Amino acid sequence: MSGSLQDQLLSAGLIQKQKAKNIQTAKKKAIKKSRANNEKLVDKAAELAKKAQEEQRRKSQELNNQRKLEAEEKAIQAQIRQIIQLNSVNKVKTEGEEKGRESGKENRTESALSYNFTDDNKIKTIHVSPQNHDLISRGRLAIAKLTENLNENINKNREVVYHLIPVDAANKINERDSAFIVLLNDALKTEGDKVDDDPYADFQVPDDLMW
Repeated sequence: MSGSLQDQLLSAGLIQKQKAKNIQTAKKKAIKKSRANNEKLVDKAAELAKKAQEEQRRKSQELNNQRKLEAEEKAIQAQIRQIIQLNSVNKVKTEGEEKGRESGKENRTESALSYNFTDDNKIKTIHVSPQNHDLISRGRLAIAKLTENLNENINKNREVVYHLIPVDAANKINERDSAFIVLLNDALKTEGDKVDDDPYADFQVPDDLMW
């Protein structure tokens, strides 16, 4: 007996023609549905792969942005440290300071005044010369801070060091990060103020900083 099973059943009269047609239609639908399901699975897999790729791209972009911000922050920190270190003013000046430098020792004979200020809601005190005390009060000198490592191998062993810097240097630092400036009084302009009273009146911080 040749032919398909359906044809053989039809020839033998075991099934009706309409029923055989229904069987054929159902078979075609099953094949079509199977193909559609396969296509849906392929599409779903492609969609998931695309989403995973997009998520990976987003994470990589975020990591790159974070690294860029960290590098920029380090550069700013280096600039600020350089400004403070290069322009730090001696808190107390003495008449015998120059002679002391020549002999390798400083002879501090000038009386120092206490200057109180707040940092992180705590009262701090530095000792400065009468002239610098006046310049701080008049907003000609500012107080900046740096955190120094007392031991390079121990990050926790750190100390905050306060520096006096000219107002122009303080303004440059404020443009970068104001957290380093703990005190900057408003400049007082009094009648009869002389430029000679302020040795830092013409002080300027160069823009071509090296770091």
